[in-house]
Amino acid sequence: MLLEEYKFTDYYHQFITIEVDELTDLLKDNIKVKEEDCYALCSSYCGRDGLLEFNVLAIGPSWEKCTKGLRLNKMLGIFTMDQVNKCEAKIADPNMRMIEKNNDFIKEMDEGWNEELLETRLDDRLDDIRDIFYPDVVYTGIILNNYIMEYPMRIKGVKGPFLVGALDEEPDDKSGLHFDDTIYALPYIQEDSCRLFALFAGDNLSEDEIKIRDRIIDEMNKYGISFNGFSIRS
Repeated sequence: MLLEEYKFTDYYHQFITIEVDELTDLLKDNIKVKEEDCYALCSSYCGRDGLLEFNVLAIGPSWEKCTKGLRLNKMLGIFTMDQVNKCEAKIADPNMRMIEKNNDFIKEMDEGWNEELLETRLDDRLDDIRDIFYPDVVYTGIILNNYIMEYPMRIKGVKGPFLVGALDEEPDDKSGLHFDDTIYALPYIQEDSCRLFALFAGDNLSEDEIKIRDRIIDEMNKYGISFNGFSIRS
């Protein structure tokens, strides 16, 4: 199946072999590439700008024989999602060498991101509403003109039961909302799919809205309930 047909959490930080064809030529500075080396064994991470990227651990001539370069400590290169999303791909079962090579690289790429945000990247509930190129951008329902309209929101973290983010698009209406406004969203199920609904939207909430929002967060924190799940409080 095509890479874009997989769910994000199927391959994020995991291992996937991609039929990249001539894209392996882009790796020639790091490894000798033969004409038949059309497959790339990859893992994935989010770059500093949030763009989904695939780090190449090895290349090879087939799905089964994609190990050239695996013994090298450095990655062979990077592919972005827009380069490979239309390529055929298969989830790969990792061996110890793949895990060893990937672990330090992924750890380095994840440095600087807050832990709550990193947890949301592992949350498969959000897969159906993620942007395919920027997985930290999720589509969130906002009530505008008596309708629920979905807009992209950049995830920033979690507060109590809320997924917190910033509006990633200027709404084309008179809602008073603007790009980068803060959103507090809750999950709900619609037709067996998880969606998000913005219970609080904008940076100009009334005092009453702020009090209600903070009360919800405080009460949920008391019981160890957060968007990312439950925790036991002593």
